[in-house]
Amino acid sequence: MRTIPIRLKLTLWYCLIFGLLMILIISSIYLIQRRSHYNEIDHSLVSISEYILKETYTELGKGVSLSMLQLEFKNLSLNGVVFAIEDITGQSIATGGGKLQKPNITLPEMHGMKEPLHTFADQDQIRYRMYVQTIVNDNEVLGYVLSEISLQNIDRSMRFLFWLIIYFTVFGLCLAALSGWYLARKTFQPIAMITDTAKAIAHTQGFEQRVMHDGARDDLGLLVETFNEMLQSLENAYLSQKRFVENASHELRTPLTTIRGNIDILQFADRMPESEKQEILGDMKREAVRMSRLVAELLTLARADAGQEIAYDIVDIHEVGLEVIREIRNWSSLVEIECQLDPLTMVWGSRDLMKQLLIILIENAIRYSQPGGTVWIRAKNQDSLVRIEVIDTGFGVNEKELPHIFERFFRGELARIQFPAGTGLGLPIARWIVEQHQGQIKVHSEQGKGTQIMVQFASVRGAI
Repeated sequence: MRTIPIRLKLTLWYCLIFGLLMILIISSIYLIQRRSHYNEIDHSLVSISEYILKETYTELGKGVSLSMLQLEFKNLSLNGVVFAIEDITGQSIATGGGKLQKPNITLPEMHGMKEPLHTFADQDQIRYRMYVQTIVNDNEVLGYVLSEISLQNIDRSMRFLFWLIIYFTVFGLCLAALSGWYLARKTFQPIAMITDTAKAIAHTQGFEQRVMHDGARDDLGLLVETFNEMLQSLENAYLSQKRFVENASHELRTPLTTIRGNIDILQFADRMPESEKQEILGDMKREAVRMSRLVAELLTLARADAGQEIAYDIVDIHEVGLEVIREIRNWSSLVEIECQLDPLTMVWGSRDLMKQLLIILIENAIRYSQPGGTVWIRAKNQDSLVRIEVIDTGFGVNEKELPHIFERFFRGELARIQFPAGTGLGLPIARWIVEQHQGQIKVHSEQGKGTQIMVQFASVRGAI
């Protein structure tokens, strides 16, 4: 089923509401005007009839019979009113203002009705309004005073007003429809631009496109601003994913190429000395280990991007730190490790991730330090925080490279020279772990003077 466009819906609602208001207001004006005119006519008929009836009673009081009445109405303002005095037989006693039109019922029948004012139409469908008053003397009905006025002019005026109202209503609705459509179109223009931009992005993946909006910062302005912010976020995510795939492909291709080349050498070198074979196999093993580490780190980041659920518990950084230092000392003796771990440095988190965080930070400090250097590991309670510091005396990071050290696959120039087997994924994983634990990580480094990494977590020591 085809849906109605929202602009058309708004236009129809606008026309409906505007039309109802117009009908209500104009109908009220029409009815008030109509009632006012007809009330004025009734008032004229009643006033003239009461005046004539008063004069009649005055003459009857003098002893003059009804048939002998001689009344003059020179000072009577008729305003189109026709009147007559008739006896009970219908004999006309006096008339004025013109010829009287009578309905198809008798005067006694008219007088017997509850309403003394009557409206009727002649054979030409011209309507008349008549007021009937009885002339009573000594409880005897002697005759009737009739006053009448033609409604032709006022009916013509009211019909003209009625059709004028209809024309203005139709014109107003058409004008309301056009203005409503224009306003709806103008109002929804930013939404149309958003739709067109979204379609263009869907076809071209051009996330650099933006919706231009020069209007006020109203609801639609905020919508455009939010949409542009979303596009910026999508562009950053798209570029990051693109760089991630390119870098991952490059990092995986290097060990695979090395392994494949060595396999080709071993395959076609039948008389190669055993020492060279062992060297080639060792090279292949190192590349395989590097590739395994890279795949493991990529898997960690992929789980992080997928919103991996973490099992939280109370973790003692003192205990985890001693375990990590003990393991690292077993395979690294080129750098002196000094530790200062306060007891009861408790945080709320994952023990495995905290251990991985410390391994990454300490391994980096060792790898990028000169042989004979020193690495300090500290963990202490500071107010309501647990503060972890890893400090080395290595070659450090220059000022230009420092803002990029948490980007995936980024490796500084000296880092690539010092440790070619690195992947550039350790610090991004470390930052993700810190963020998952609502912590903060900061790096201070100067080229040639070493690096200091500081991590802070909320302490839970008081909950124990």
